[in-house]
Amino acid sequence: MVKEDQYRKLVLERKNCRLCKGLTNPAAFDRGRFDSDHIGPWSLWQHNLDADIMIVGQDWGDNKFFKKWSGKDPNDGNPTNENLLKLLESIGVTIGKPREKQGQKIFLTNLILCLKKGGLQALVSDDWFNSCTRKFFKPLVEIIRPKAILALGKKPTNFISDYFGVYYSRSIPLKKLIIQYSPFKLTNQTLLFPLYHCGAGGINRNRSFNEQMNDWKIIKRYL
Repeated sequence: MVKEDQYRKLVLERKNCRLCKGLTNPAAFDRGRFDSDHIGPWSLWQHNLDADIMIVGQDWGDNKFFKKWSGKDPNDGNPTNENLLKLLESIGVTIGKPREKQGQKIFLTNLILCLKKGGLQALVSDDWFNSCTRKFFKPLVEIIRPKAILALGKKPTNFISDYFGVYYSRSIPLKKLIIQYSPFKLTNQTLLFPLYHCGAGGINRNRSFNEQMNDWKIIKRYL
């Protein structure tokens, strides 16, 4: 089975999944009006099945945000995406904004694929991470087989590591994971790079944009 067929099958499984209490599958929201034929909303932007780089976030957003933007990232006004464009450029990868016509160079996804309630900063459940990582993320990696997975945040890093059998003390701060231990070998062809989230909150509270630019330099050495 070719990659495209494997991917379509996985997307169909996502559309039919109702496992997580407290989440709404995009296929079930407003009768699927804003759902896509991709694994999740973020993948609409970049979805190269032969990508060397896969970038993984926590979750895309809530029901209201999904409806407001018709299930697709806006071109402007999202600090995460705007900072991500600059960070990608720093390692030699240039892509367009989410709604611009562009070549497909990388693959973007979140671990949690369905929609939460309560705003973009609403809390997420570990059960949601567990379910989605097991059912969808690990098979997605097996389809794409990227050289590098860039995990935005400690939780995505932890759950990805768990499901690929890479263990370290969960008490180790993310900064130390990045500077002293990165990257981790997930498979013979794929390395995991822990990173800070590049949204406004991550930059203002945890690690400045200039510091994050330095963290991304580690990636460039391996590509």
